[in-house]
Amino acid sequence: MKAIRVHQHGEPEVLRYEEVPDPTPEPGEVLVQVRAAGVNFADALARRGLYPTLTPPPFIPGIEVAGTVVAVGAGVEGIEVGQRVMGFAPKAGYAELAVMPAAGAMPVPERINFEEAAAFPIVFLTAYHALKTFGRLQEGEAVLIHAAGGGVGTAAVQLAKIWGGRVFATAGSDGKLSKVRTLGADIVHNYRTGDFLDAVRRWTGGRGVDVVLESVGGEVFEKSLRALAPDGRLVVVGLSSGVQPQLHLGLVIMNRLSVIGMHLGSMTVKRPDLVGTSARELIGLLAQGMIKPVVGHVFPLKEAAEAHRLLEGRGSYGKLVLKP
Repeated sequence: MKAIRVHQHGEPEVLRYEEVPDPTPEPGEVLVQVRAAGVNFADALARRGLYPTLTPPPFIPGIEVAGTVVAVGAGVEGIEVGQRVMGFAPKAGYAELAVMPAAGAMPVPERINFEEAAAFPIVFLTAYHALKTFGRLQEGEAVLIHAAGGGVGTAAVQLAKIWGGRVFATAGSDGKLSKVRTLGADIVHNYRTGDFLDAVRRWTGGRGVDVVLESVGGEVFEKSLRALAPDGRLVVVGLSSGVQPQLHLGLVIMNRLSVIGMHLGSMTVKRPDLVGTSARELIGLLAQGMIKPVVGHVFPLKEAAEAHRLLEGRGSYGKLVLKP
């Protein structure tokens, strides 16, 4: 099969399109003919050698796929050859074939195409648990969503509105913000043209927001903490800037703030019950047309390097997808 392989860590050009042996499913796994693969920031970190659970080179990057089951491993029940599935492919997703744990294989609703399916699992599960499980977002509460034009951000805006939240969304271009507004955001703010903290305080009459979804780090984290109302919750799902922030403990103590880290990968291992329950709820919303993955760009698999350049250059809207 054809796949993308990394032989040494580095810039996007280390992503090489090669012929590699076909994988075979082990017990409890299914083999999927990949019709689309999601591109995630974790893939770029792995390519650079910066991801916490690192596979040494050579390796095939990619952790999220959608496609058709072509074989099942021993002990697999409830999944048949020919079934359309989406989910995590932790052993290599940027390929024509990928193995997937059967327990994590999710059915693709009829109304959803493979590109949308590949853009669904990680961003919507991350947004779900960040806002609902850990952020405890309640109807009528105000939520600040950073990087709202990205994959997780576009998912979070949709879910926050379904749950009755008042959404303040930030992004780095007016073009992205106009699209984010169509997803339901109440207020949008271009962080390149003004201070989001001042804008949040004006919007809330000085009170602050109840929940922040933060994925940047550095100064954005520090200002987000100050943007919280008393008893507010700051949920951290990433550190895209690479800059470790300073934590103002006095502010946390005085305003009874919660700072919570959330990593979907560790949840799938440590709390599969929570992930399974949320996945079923989300698939129901997806099948009803209440939520929809936002696919910004689709690249041929061989152009994975171009997809990574766009992702790291912050030029993309929604989710990037590769097609074998």
